[in-house]
Amino acid sequence: GTSALRSPSSSSAVALALAALTRAPPPPAVTRCVQNDGLPKSEALFEEVRTIVTRRYLERTPACVRAVALLEARGGRVHNDHVALRSFLDTRGNSGLAQLERIFLHFGYKAEADLEIPGMPLNARWYEPPEATSWPKVFISELRLSDLPAEEAQLIDDRVKGYLGFEHTDEALASGSAADIAELMEKPPWRGRVTAEDEAQLRALGKKRPELTSAAEYAAWTLTHGGRWNHLTILLNSLGPDAKLDSLAGLNALLLAEGFALNPAGGSDGFSQGTRELSLEQSSTLADQVDETFACGTTRRVPCAFLELIQRHDGFRGFLGQNARGIFDSTNSR
Repeated sequence: GTSALRSPSSSSAVALALAALTRAPPPPAVTRCVQNDGLPKSEALFEEVRTIVTRRYLERTPACVRAVALLEARGGRVHNDHVALRSFLDTRGNSGLAQLERIFLHFGYKAEADLEIPGMPLNARWYEPPEATSWPKVFISELRLSDLPAEEAQLIDDRVKGYLGFEHTDEALASGSAADIAELMEKPPWRGRVTAEDEAQLRALGKKRPELTSAAEYAAWTLTHGGRWNHLTILLNSLGPDAKLDSLAGLNALLLAEGFALNPAGGSDGFSQGTRELSLEQSSTLADQVDETFACGTTRRVPCAFLELIQRHDGFRGFLGQNARGIFDSTNSR
């Protein structure tokens, strides 16, 4: 299958956003709430991988391209706080999380805490980049197939079978090819097996079993898109005084006034997860849609990636499972 956007951002707009998001030097580690004094490994190679994957994300996420341009025009210093990736834990115990984390550990990331996501059958863990770099934190999750109804678990198991091992990942890392390493995230290896009917069946599960809606939407998204960057995240803390934005609610209001569609997650303004007291506030756009061509030849408009906004307080470096729970729904079909 292949993905295409109907209304892509211009290549010059993508290039400007990419330059802003990968600019050196990074804001101070204390501003970024990053604490990992380990040295980066193969730094130039990961810079190349990051550039490829960030560009692909921007090409399919016009909301992010627009937001970066808007904030840069206000004098803001845009920094990518974190990216998120999704996968599966199959019924044989093969872990997509373990597979994806190998990429980041290889370059000097440090595994941090495991997280529980309330009401979702997920394993999740986050990773801290070496503080000497401008690299984002990483959040990886995987859906436990054994917690799904048998029919849907079997469907996904059949499609991902043989693809959640480490052999292909280790080959790409050993090759030193940025394109091959980027492909580990960009191209679901099971893509040639997934039909539009598979995707529709998984989304339909949420309609039959409302308590499974979030898990079903996660499953459909991940079967379609694999380890693609599900979102990247603009850090309010690093925007600086010129941007004149000192609260997440203020940033949300600015984007709403500019016509952005935000995930109605709740909070005091209707769009925020977390609070100042919890040391973490987050919001997100609704995922941009792409035209996906499935293995059966059918092309369908499906949700892809979104933009998250985050404000960290009191030097809080990590994540909150309850906040993440609401953010996941940004990719739900609508």
